[in-house]
Amino acid sequence: MHEETFFTGGVFHESIDGGRAGAEIELAHDGVQALTKSEERFFVRYSECQVEVGGYNDRMVFCRNEDRSLTIFCDDRKYPASLAYASAGMLDEQLQQKRQELKSQNRRGHGLTLGFLVAGVLCIIGAYFGIQSAGVAAVKAVPVSVDEQIGKHSYETMDPGGPEIHDEIVVEAIHKMVDRLAPHAALSDFEFEVHVIESPDMNAFCLPGGVIVVFTGLIQAAEEPEQVAGVLAHEMSHATLRHGLQRISQSLGIAAAANLLIGDVEGILVLGSELFQLASINSYSRGQESEADAEGVRMMHAAALDPLSMAQFFEIMKEQEGDLPEQLKWISTHPDHDARIISIREQVGTLPHQDYQPLDLDWQDVQERIGQKPTD
Repeated sequence: MHEETFFTGGVFHESIDGGRAGAEIELAHDGVQALTKSEERFFVRYSECQVEVGGYNDRMVFCRNEDRSLTIFCDDRKYPASLAYASAGMLDEQLQQKRQELKSQNRRGHGLTLGFLVAGVLCIIGAYFGIQSAGVAAVKAVPVSVDEQIGKHSYETMDPGGPEIHDEIVVEAIHKMVDRLAPHAALSDFEFEVHVIESPDMNAFCLPGGVIVVFTGLIQAAEEPEQVAGVLAHEMSHATLRHGLQRISQSLGIAAAANLLIGDVEGILVLGSELFQLASINSYSRGQESEADAEGVRMMHAAALDPLSMAQFFEIMKEQEGDLPEQLKWISTHPDHDARIISIREQVGTLPHQDYQPLDLDWQDVQERIGQKPTD
């Protein structure tokens, strides 16, 4: 009846970089085993397992070892029954007890004092996150540290799509662009982290908190470095305008949004990086894309980089779009190229005079180095 033995979840342990990682969970004959993407294995015997039930959605099952230094977790609806079956009933009592405690806590939550607090929080969160415009206001109240934790967790557990490039000339070129733009960002609290990935995709993105990923296909397609800087300005704007956090909050629902508002990230990190990546990279609204374009133009101008480079690169993208792979989300989620180009040119026409200073880079050398140097 309950024959499923493999699930997707995660693990918390001090030996893991960042303390946590996504993992494939196996319910073995003698215990719960977790295998991370970096091939780290963790194990909790059923005979030593301490079970907790809860999390952001009240169905997360946490399996901890005796000293609680290791936690393996999963929120699959079938997991509790499969766990009970795999442990031959050894964990039935704990699972039932924790579920009863959770139900009792929820019932007590309707009492006068706690009920008032819960109702108040839910009303606030419902008002903030129920509609998009109010969600923007709510996100502003969330500590930037929340963005950073979500971004780092997402990058640590995602497949970037290729090996990371460590050629100093290539990486330093991207750093120079980011360093020119960062002082003019909408928020000064971000410490941007750059990763260059070897991939033919003409793509780049910036996760919440400032983790920037640039694919070599983007570098090779650009005729000049300012065009790449324009793409980075757009992507950095998504992070500093906190568009990713807005999309995540809308995707998670009220209960998890409440955790975000108070800066409690651990309860939602167990959702897995897939949700964060989907919500904060590939599903921005058209309004957010236009807002990021406008903010990117402002950043470029303030950094003394010609913002028309953004429009020039969109023209390149428009010409090549027919040959791009289907998975290239950077284009498919954005507004029409012609409309974007017109909008950017119109905005540039309203800006005060600026003496633009090109990036001091040997762009041909940067492009030629791609694919010629070892990646490790």
